[in-house]
Amino acid sequence: MAEMDFGRGAGALCPLHPEQRASRTCTRCGNFMCDTCSEGGIQLTCPTCRERAGMGHAFALTRERWSVGALLETCWDAFKGEWVMICVGVLIVIAGSLVGNVVSQVLSFIGGMADHWAVTGLFLVIGFILSTVVQGLVSIGFMRMLFDVLDGRRADVGQMFTQFHKAVPYLLTTLLTFALMIPVVLLIFGVALGAAALTGGLDALRSADWMGANGGNDPSAELIRVFGSLGPSLAVMLLVFGGLSVFPGMWVILPLMLVQPELARSENPNPVETLRRCFAYASGQRLAMLGTSLLGGVITLAGVLACCVGVLPASAFFQLMLAGLYLTLSNGVEEA
Repeated sequence: MAEMDFGRGAGALCPLHPEQRASRTCTRCGNFMCDTCSEGGIQLTCPTCRERAGMGHAFALTRERWSVGALLETCWDAFKGEWVMICVGVLIVIAGSLVGNVVSQVLSFIGGMADHWAVTGLFLVIGFILSTVVQGLVSIGFMRMLFDVLDGRRADVGQMFTQFHKAVPYLLTTLLTFALMIPVVLLIFGVALGAAALTGGLDALRSADWMGANGGNDPSAELIRVFGSLGPSLAVMLLVFGGLSVFPGMWVILPLMLVQPELARSENPNPVETLRRCFAYASGQRLAMLGTSLLGGVITLAGVLACCVGVLPASAFFQLMLAGLYLTLSNGVEEA
């Protein structure tokens, strides 16, 4: 509708960037916007309206000036005042996952009653898709709520149910993410197994006498012998696997941490643009992102060790840190 109405104001200049011509109008206030304001066309509202709605870049940290310690402190200050509602949000996310699993199981059961494998497979795929979408939409709604908390607003659980109109973009982005990750995973495992084969690992397995055909009668002793001969091959395989997990593994996977927050912030997400932006946000920041993830994992583990009483708040704080990490890395990326 914004682009249809814009025809009457063709040639107008953007009020926030007078050097640029407007390309659309804000769907909230009606003011003209240029491509910079709409962030390349993915935002339907102007920066002023996004700021008022908590969708802007008002977060204190920027990608050029931040540290893991500063992020931890900023998120903790926000967490202290709203931790109860954030924990409620985590419970809703868990409930969404359970609902998604129930839907998947029901459809799998219905498909299993069919006599044809194609029908069974179809129901399995539909169940998986619906389960993934339900869980994902609740999760990105949770991110919207966390953005409000980090922007100094109260945690509004209602925000968790405002993202269902993004079902199709979310599904397409998820499929694109899988398409990106699967070749990388196969490459890592394939090269690692190839390295093991080149160092004699397959020969050791082929020579194993599991059935005692050569006079042996102790499978456990044979297992120990085989693992002993596999020692060098396993060492090489683990070394290659570890190296490839850093690159290209870490290089690909770490930016994907930012996909759900990016979907939560964009009013009109595009799958390809979403992934492009996430890789742009992660550029030059992967080690810091890894450090943040490890710190969040330690916090969550500490919650588990605290007789499981702290699991909920620890998980909630970890999610708030991920939301803060996204806001930090996306704040100023256009100039980076």
